[in-house]
Amino acid sequence: MFVRVSNQAGRPLHQSRSGRGGVNAVASPPLAEVLHYAAEAWQHFRAGRSLDRALAAALADRPDLRPAVQDATYKAVRHLAASERLVELLAARPPAAEVAALLAVALAQLQTDNYAEYAVVDQAVSSARNSLPTRGAAGFVNALLRNFLRQRATLLSELQLNDTVRYNLPHWWIERLQRAYPTDWTSVAEHQRQPPPLVLRVNVSRLPTERYLANLNAAGMDATRVGEQAVWLHDARPVAAIPGFSEGEVSVQDAGAQLAAVWLDARAGMQVLDACAAPGGKTAHLAELGATVTALEIDAIRAMRIEENLRRGGLTAHLITGDALRPESWQSQIEDLAKTETGAALFDRILVDAPCTASGIVRRHPDIPWLRRSADVAQLTKVQRELLHALWPLLKVGGRLLYAVCSLFPEEGREQVDRFVGRHCEARLVPLPAAQLLPTAARAPAWQSGLPTLHDGFFYALLEKTG
Repeated sequence: MFVRVSNQAGRPLHQSRSGRGGVNAVASPPLAEVLHYAAEAWQHFRAGRSLDRALAAALADRPDLRPAVQDATYKAVRHLAASERLVELLAARPPAAEVAALLAVALAQLQTDNYAEYAVVDQAVSSARNSLPTRGAAGFVNALLRNFLRQRATLLSELQLNDTVRYNLPHWWIERLQRAYPTDWTSVAEHQRQPPPLVLRVNVSRLPTERYLANLNAAGMDATRVGEQAVWLHDARPVAAIPGFSEGEVSVQDAGAQLAAVWLDARAGMQVLDACAAPGGKTAHLAELGATVTALEIDAIRAMRIEENLRRGGLTAHLITGDALRPESWQSQIEDLAKTETGAALFDRILVDAPCTASGIVRRHPDIPWLRRSADVAQLTKVQRELLHALWPLLKVGGRLLYAVCSLFPEEGREQVDRFVGRHCEARLVPLPAAQLLPTAARAPAWQSGLPTLHDGFFYALLEKTG
């Protein structure tokens, strides 16, 4: 059985911030129960699953616990390096995997102020006693957590001298940031630890951005316009509580991601290919601007997300499940397009939102650095290079292709584009306009690299086919 405990104020409610930034006032399930399921999710995560999949596996029989368990698990991952190092320092021997998982989750709670210290220790011990098969697990957990509390100030101060612990990033990741941003890497790493902002994209085919902003203000919600269609909602909340979301008036989309459709300059009458289109935020944005969009996605399950986004916004696009690396396998499905002599479809605009390390969105997905390996960078740059070469022939002369990655690593951004332009004399880099929401972006003549601030980290380059 699990014992219910109240929070410090004795109330059965607490503010739960989800891993994606949402905040909910929810009835608190027993903390021991939350710790148990969060520890299960942790084990799935440390076995190589993403947090979303780890949580789904752990909560297969208890989906009702998702908000509280997700909050605890995300918190544990945001303190991964510190918690695992603390166990190394405080344990005389490495604990069993299930015990280490419970300790990681409990230590993360003790490094924040969500619950009273005694409650965390008591309920972690209760969870160990009732659900762990390891003999003596409850006593081991009790001793280690109490030992941590006795030495907390000294231990945490010493841990801050270790960059991996301080920034909660693997050593190889930090080395790449240091090479890419010799003078700014600490700022980049610090930003990646901050809670992500909640930014909305207003569907201007439904209402003007200023009118939606006025609606928010009238409802007593603090918000700021940070782009043509971008509105920053200061107080994060579940999507169901966002005015106009269910009606398709707005979508949740990072401010930096909203620049893709703007910089691609897609307009009514244009044929646009959105390659690697899931989950569909950019597809919907392009459709809102009046373009005729073909959305390509290799994963049939992820393609369903595109349909959901389009349906909610009352938008249409030609959705194809296919491999962007093999255009010949899906081009026959496209009608009403200009064709080359070989039958290849041609587009006015192409968006290549390529698979990448996702090093620019760590604050939203803190599991990413721990799931990646240094060798992944080379593998992903190879895929990106192949995508550019496969899709470039589908662009009309005079047409434009926007290459995008949510990465901070230059191998996936500037170096990738420089290599492509060097091999294609008919590819011209087009200067990108300044954007009001990029005060810290590193400007270059023909590409834009944004470090994470109000927006996530990203890289864009616009290429025009001249012949």
